[in-house]
Amino acid sequence: MKKLLSVFLALSLTLALTACGGSGGSSSGGASSGGSNASGGSGDEVYELKVSTTQTQTSMIYKGLQAAADKVAADTDGHVKITIYDSSSLGAEEDMIDQALQGMGIAVLTDAGRMSSYVNDMGIMNMAYFVDNYDDGCKVMDTETFKGWDNDLAAAGLRVLCYNYYDGARSFMGPKEYKTPADLKGVVCRTPGADPYVKSIEALGATAYNVAWSEVYNSIQTKAIDACEVQYTSAVSSKIFEVCDFVSKTEHINLFNFVVCGEAWFNKLPAEYQQILKDDFFSCAYDNAQEIIAAQADLEQQLVEGGMTIVEVDLDAFKDAAKTAYEQLGWTELREQVYQEAGIA
Repeated sequence: MKKLLSVFLALSLTLALTACGGSGGSSSGGASSGGSNASGGSGDEVYELKVSTTQTQTSMIYKGLQAAADKVAADTDGHVKITIYDSSSLGAEEDMIDQALQGMGIAVLTDAGRMSSYVNDMGIMNMAYFVDNYDDGCKVMDTETFKGWDNDLAAAGLRVLCYNYYDGARSFMGPKEYKTPADLKGVVCRTPGADPYVKSIEALGATAYNVAWSEVYNSIQTKAIDACEVQYTSAVSSKIFEVCDFVSKTEHINLFNFVVCGEAWFNKLPAEYQQILKDDFFSCAYDNAQEIIAAQADLEQQLVEGGMTIVEVDLDAFKDAAKTAYEQLGWTELREQVYQEAGIA
């Protein structure tokens, strides 16, 4: 599933730039091996962008973000400077999105659930069992429906530089096995607060509860909550195996992450820098996703070595239970429409 990214053809000795095409950050195909090079665009002006993420510096996605920052700096000859701020050190995600909307040089690593506050139907990307893998998610991003959501976000003041960072599939982790939705009855489970997450987790049988991820370890340890649902990358980096005994391998949400900045800030950039940002974030996100996919078996082994037991679940029962969430949010027909456009079952 590869798609050629647009590239700049050459640098001339007169410092002229060849314009590049393609859809950059809104595209969903494969990585490009070539980069874009620029020699100026706006004299000596430097455009600064601070990227906020909840991820720690040791996380795999953080490394993918830093790769994009480095590539943009190289391809703009230092005229676009990107700094990555880990562990929510700039502030809460919602506050950062507000600042981006106000035109500040702020970008956020976020997801479709939070973007659904601005374009409601986009939240379907964070629903349980919407897609089964990374490739299917990328096919969805190539549909006309998804491209329409991208345009709607821009109209709302948010520019998505790329949609294709990926952090793996989320499963339930706690002190007990959860082989069926019935096993989750009465289990208070941490999940993000956006409706797609909440409705999905409730449909799968648990009681959804939202606390910051940084508080989950202590919340489970003190029995303020019973369990969490999380991807392997975060489970390993947070050492969740110290407070959870089982991974019930539901893999119910494939977690795609978006890099979002303000449309007002983005429009200040020369056109060639806009394209470089989209191309470079997209290609680095794609490469980073492949590394994370390849690491899943090793991450699972680290959880096992930490003392966790991997539990195979009744996947059909969970997928069937998830349908209720689509009905509640009015997305049953939308789901089928997107599947038809994307050519996935």
